[in-house]
Amino acid sequence: MKKQESQARRECANYNNGNCLGIMFSREDGKLITKIDGKFAGKKCIVDTNNCSYFNQIVIKGGQFATR
Repeated sequence: MKKQESQARRECANYNNGNCLGIMFSREDGKLITKIDGKFAGKKCIVDTNNCSYFNQIVIKGGQFATR
């Protein structure tokens, strides 16, 4: 298992036994919107390809503000 997938296993809310739940967030007109993205949902985790916007925007950037 590669380093980023190991981090996803520990910290990503979308990670489920090596697959992605595909739940994505966006903001529209000041409201938080959630949706299931069919490009990711139920498919193998792609965090190690660096093409997962949820991991890059939520897990990595959000982790910068977390206290440990």
